[in-house]
Amino acid sequence: MEHLINRFPMRPIYSFHDVPKCINLRYTFSAGDMVEWSQGKLHAQKPYRYQDVDPLEAQHFANYQFFRSFRTINFKMHPTWEKANVVARVWAALVDYDTGTISGNWHLLYVASSSHSEEEILPGTYKECSELINTIRIEFNVNVLMYPAAVIDLLGAATHDHSSDFILFDSLDQVALCREGLQILPRNANSKTETSKVGKLNEMNFTETCLPSELLYDIFDRLDLRSLNRCAQVNKRWNSVASDPYLYRNVDLKVYWNKINGNTLDKLKEKLERVRKLDMTWCDEYLIESKEINFNILKIVYAAKGTLTHLCLNHIRSLSKETLERIFDCPNLEELRLQNINFDGIEDLPTTSFCNRLKKLKTLDVSLSFITTKLLVQILQNTHNLEHLVMDSCKKLGNLEPILTVVQNHNQKLKSWSSSCSFKKKQNNSPIYEEFGKLIHLEELNLNYCEPESPHGSNCLQRIAFNCNKLKRLELADWKQLTDEEMIPIISQCKQLFHLNLNFSSRISDMTLGRACENLPNLRQICVVFCGEITEEMAEYYKETYPNIHILH
Repeated sequence: MEHLINRFPMRPIYSFHDVPKCINLRYTFSAGDMVEWSQGKLHAQKPYRYQDVDPLEAQHFANYQFFRSFRTINFKMHPTWEKANVVARVWAALVDYDTGTISGNWHLLYVASSSHSEEEILPGTYKECSELINTIRIEFNVNVLMYPAAVIDLLGAATHDHSSDFILFDSLDQVALCREGLQILPRNANSKTETSKVGKLNEMNFTETCLPSELLYDIFDRLDLRSLNRCAQVNKRWNSVASDPYLYRNVDLKVYWNKINGNTLDKLKEKLERVRKLDMTWCDEYLIESKEINFNILKIVYAAKGTLTHLCLNHIRSLSKETLERIFDCPNLEELRLQNINFDGIEDLPTTSFCNRLKKLKTLDVSLSFITTKLLVQILQNTHNLEHLVMDSCKKLGNLEPILTVVQNHNQKLKSWSSSCSFKKKQNNSPIYEEFGKLIHLEELNLNYCEPESPHGSNCLQRIAFNCNKLKRLELADWKQLTDEEMIPIISQCKQLFHLNLNFSSRISDMTLGRACENLPNLRQICVVFCGEITEEMAEYYKETYPNIHILH
């Protein structure tokens, strides 16, 4: 599969001559392209700042680049196979590929409806853009997918135009302040409407605001970052209050990825000296060079070393060795997310970087990254309180044994393990998988697309079933040699199991489906997509017999 989400070295580049009048892009989700569904899982990231949560929950994106610029006339999308609208937004921009900079702004072409329907795709909003573009960015929300794969056709009409005329616009809404509070005014509102809503703004004296500072702090603490920035422009007093680091304890910059640049981060650095939770996902997209983003992260982490507890740097292309050392120097860090990081030239870190540090780390997510086994082992040896380990689709983690060995010795509190698509079958045999049985606190185990070399006749699942009796979620997708007999210990011992994934396990029959529905009292979802031995008639029978269980077939 060529079009890998967030795999920037492998993004497709299209020639304009291939699409003279139309953009017809087919995007296929498949195993290894994205992080597994995280919604509802123990290791799922909780919002750092609720005021800035993305209502469409976009987690992944794909960029389509064209050699020549063009203008879009109309943009329409036609998803196939899935009823759910997995496309959250579509952006367009004119990018200088030589320098990696944006000419102008990112323009929003499409935004999906925030309401979901199981019966039909609710129409989103298409927006016109008269600017020249050569890059299309598509954001996805995979949590709405019913199946583990989907094909999306994206169709848009375009015309060839080399005009250099640009109409740049500011996407920020105008903000008017009145005695009743903050009021957002549309940019196209006429003067009469503005006067009637806002009143006599000229007669208001903002310098003599009677509100006490404590009340201003309480009000500003409930605002999103954009509104807070606007409030800082009212007068000196409001600027002083709105710039207080107290209001920036929890910061989520993901929804502002298209506005973040070097100047923005320079202004934020002083305000983030007491930050506890910081999410900078996607914040280096074309606007910041790797050296500049590393420098800013270094400054922020150094200033907030004593207070930082949650740090998310997903899809920051390249983190330097110095930046990683500074991150590991934070003694109170509890959650660290480094999805899709290159780790270029970073095979390991000095032992002094881990001396008496990372003691409080509970969640580590390195999915889609190029982290090496040696570096991961080094981190795990110093995180004795680790509870959640996520390493889906890591290309350089080929051997399971050294990682599982260090987890047994140093991470006995582990509750969730997710390694979908990370380990090769030829390098891992069944006896290694038996060692999962020593992790007695496991509640979630994701081994999708990680089938051992010869599971048949092995007691690896039996060992897991008898020792990990707290297991609530088990995912064994694409275990093609898995049989009904090997699933008996899991069904008979793991009574707390509420989610079971057996997709693409071709030797699983309706016998396992029936046993699971009958003997697992807490089961709420079982996935048996493309299990060739399960007939459509039996699947429908169990759906009617057990309406409380969501059976995906």
